[in-house]
Order: sequence, then C-alpha cells, then structure tokens
Amino acid sequence: MAREIENIFTDFSDYGCFACDPSNKMGLRMKFFADDDTGEVFVKMNLEKHFEGFPGILHGGIQCALMDEVAFWAMFDKLKKIGLTANIELNYKRKVETLKEIEIRGKVGEIKNRRVVVDVNILDEQRNVTASSKVTYIIPNRKTLYNLMGKEKFTEKFQQYIQD
Repeated sequence: MAREIENIFTDFSDYGCFACDPSNKMGLRMKFFADDDTGEVFVKMNLEKHFEGFPGILHGGIQCALMDEVAFWAMFDKLKKIGLTANIELNYKRKVETLKEIEIRGKVGEIKNRRVVVDVNILDEQRNVTASSKVTYIIPNRKTLYNLMGKEKFTEKFQQYIQD
C-alpha cells in the first residue's frame, strides 16, 4: 500500500526546488510516495519534451536529478533527517523516452554513521530498468547545516530534522 510523503519544505523560507517544489513552473514538481511493503519511495511521471536532450529522449542530467531527488526522499522517509548529496554513481542502460510514463524507485541500502547509501532505478512503461544509481548522502550536524544554509532558514518545525 502506498502513502504520500509530506513535502516538509513547502513552508521553508525561499523554497523553490527544481525537482520537488509543486509551485516551480519550470521544475519537475515531483510528488513522492512510500511503499511500506517494499521499503521503497517512488514517483510516477510523464516528462514533457522541454526536458529532452536528443529528440524524444529525456536528458541525462534530468535523469540524474530525478534519481537524486527520489534518493533524498527515500533517505528522509526512513531517517527523518536532512541529508546532503555527497556522491552519485549513475549507469545509463537504455533510453528514457519523453511523453511516456516512467517510475523512479529508491530504497535505502546502507546506513553507516552519518553516511546513507540509496539505490535508485528508473523504470520504463514495460518495467525495464533504464538507469540505475547509488546515491550517497551525508547527514550533517547542526553547525554544518547552519553554516551552509543559514540558521534563520530552520524554523522550529525543521529542528526535528537536523542531526545534532
């Protein structure tokens, strides 16, 4: 059974994420769901032609953004902590066609101290894996996160998502 994951950032100061801000008209406007039976987080979407690289083929950088974002939400859904992308290992296996439904699925694989590795796949309409990645996140401590983004961004609501 799938449940929608609340986007905690909609109240975040100056929010405008290219991938997940539902009001970013130029962005992907991703909405995330958790499959509690498999432990995966997933998104289903059709991407328009303006996200193409070659005609009819989704740009590789957009594919990377999709996988990075699903990885973040898989990590966040499991740990309820804000993490920062440290590394992405990505393998393009088949073309991803625009204007056709794709599904992006991610699952936390390894957690070691502040390091979290998430495995992510993009699937086409026939459920073929078109791209796969391992995305590594680091859960920064409070001081590091404040230095990077500014303490004023983190309202009382967000304090629970920051690692001490």
